[in-house]
Amino acid sequence: MAGMPPKWIEKLQGMPPDQQERFMQNNAAFRKMTPERQAQIRANLQNWNRLTPEQQNVVRQRQAVLAQMTPEQRQYVQQDLLPRWRNLPQQRQQAIRQHLQLIKDLSDSDREAKLNDPEFVKGLTPEEQGMLRDLSHFQVGPAFTPKQEPPDLPPN
Repeated sequence: MAGMPPKWIEKLQGMPPDQQERFMQNNAAFRKMTPERQAQIRANLQNWNRLTPEQQNVVRQRQAVLAQMTPEQRQYVQQDLLPRWRNLPQQRQQAIRQHLQLIKDLSDSDREAKLNDPEFVKGLTPEEQGMLRDLSHFQVGPAFTPKQEPPDLPPN
């Protein structure tokens, strides 16, 4: 739901589907959008409505991380990091998730030490090591699974 005001997203995510639709039908800005954009927003909301409460919490946490990023960081995540992540085979994504799980609760200095430990990153390609570093710096955690989140949202 990129490009939508954060308050809009927050409001829509807190509504049941029938109220979401009413909100959109009564919103002049939404009605002025192209039919394609309206369909994309509706599809994103359908994806949201299918998530479990736990998955919704993960998405909300990701949105909070996104809100704290600079515009340059958001652009990097959306245009570079996420596309590279999505191109990784599931097995490689899982390997990175496992590493993220091991460092998620570490202090910044301890996490940095782990990321610089050749033994810790053993088995990861240099590109995967870079992704691990980037994901850990953005504090996205092990739950980074783009298929579970509405499109256009970065990981948490």
